[in-house]
Amino acid sequence: MQIPGPISQIVSRIESAGGSARLVGGAVIDSIQGRQPKDWDIEVFSLSFDTLVDIFADKGANLVGAQFGIIKLSAKECGGLDVDINVPRRDNHIGKGHADLLTEFDPGMTVEEAARRRDFTINAMAIDLSTGELIDPFGGRMDLEAGVLRATDAELFVQDPLRALRAMQLLARKCGPNGQVDPSTMNLIRGMVDSFPHLAKERVHEEFRKLVMKSERPSVGLEFLRDSGWIVHFPELNNLIGCEQHPEWHPEGDVWVHSLHTVDSAAWVRDHANLPEGWEEAFMFGTLCHDVGKPSTTVTPRMVAEGEMPKERLFTAWGHDRAGMPIVESFLRRMTNNKSLIEKTTSIVGEHMQPFNLMQGEAKTPAWKRLHNRIRLDVLGWMCKCDSCGSPFVNIGDPDFEHQTSQLCFDHFSDLGAEPVAPILMGRHLIQAGVKPGRHFKTMLDRAFDAQIDDPSLDVDALLKIAQGE
Repeated sequence: MQIPGPISQIVSRIESAGGSARLVGGAVIDSIQGRQPKDWDIEVFSLSFDTLVDIFADKGANLVGAQFGIIKLSAKECGGLDVDINVPRRDNHIGKGHADLLTEFDPGMTVEEAARRRDFTINAMAIDLSTGELIDPFGGRMDLEAGVLRATDAELFVQDPLRALRAMQLLARKCGPNGQVDPSTMNLIRGMVDSFPHLAKERVHEEFRKLVMKSERPSVGLEFLRDSGWIVHFPELNNLIGCEQHPEWHPEGDVWVHSLHTVDSAAWVRDHANLPEGWEEAFMFGTLCHDVGKPSTTVTPRMVAEGEMPKERLFTAWGHDRAGMPIVESFLRRMTNNKSLIEKTTSIVGEHMQPFNLMQGEAKTPAWKRLHNRIRLDVLGWMCKCDSCGSPFVNIGDPDFEHQTSQLCFDHFSDLGAEPVAPILMGRHLIQAGVKPGRHFKTMLDRAFDAQIDDPSLDVDALLKIAQGE
């Protein structure tokens, strides 16, 4: 591992004050696996928290994590690096929630004592930033190489229910496609299922966000969610399991299997395509949840046998795209208040079948314009590609292939641009024409805009007449 200059300077300052610095957390795993760390979490021994605050006062020390003995340094003062400094601590849980604890700082702790509170053995490793020595008191490196998640301390592990969801994203991010949870640790996690209500929704979202935004194969973490029993707390996903599909179109299996393939393909897009800024997370959640409307709309063999539906409709799920909108909204609202994320994800789910429908109907440009004004067509194009990758007909995880529906999205996006088609006729035009403001304005403007979409050659005067019903 090459230690950047700003980190070396921080270490020198710590040692000059009589302390010693250890790199901990995910940066250790990154170093072992040959990646330069992005986040530098430095644990300092033999110096008090207050001393560290004084030492790094000139580095823009942020004490937002003071309760947990964490000092966040200013990236501007650290060469652009994300640096957290902390002192060893003991966590004394006083409740059932993730944050229900009292912390006790102890700079005199041994490295092994300090590491014992960490969730998994792969996270209990440290690197001496002075000598480069790997400190591994619980066999984390062996577990990392074997792709195994193992609880560092069983008694401490079960005190924090968030660790079950940390397992979900760490298994997918750090343990490889064949990673597994140690059986005894899995038993601990299964025994923690009922503790889920004690988790703050923001923490749940953060673990899901790490899964979909940082893992190469999100499906690994999602399968863990199923195997551990924790999927019961996410019925929108749980209901996908066992929801049958037409074998001709989906020989890969039920909607759950299809959705896992789709979100893995989306992870490839996330890393290799130029998704528009601000759409990345919504795209990942949208691909994961694109078919959550199928369980409530799929025609089952029972429905055919009892005469509710003709046999020609067996396993079809007409309207599942629109039906999925309130379902995915509920899923996200239980995790986050991020209005933009919820709206974008919901629009992806609700519109994901429209390009195929337009292609099948040989729709003209006006229809594509209307879709374009509801959602970015480039995002929808990638969604369609990933949806097609949720099938054994395509190499899973690599949606870089020719796909007619997606190409239509990209072609129309190239013609129309990133911004929605702007209306020509505005409210001020109606006022200038002597129309008094009121609720009828919207109806008149919508009528004019609809005509504009069909015939872009219409000018203000022509649209004004249309708005007034002439």
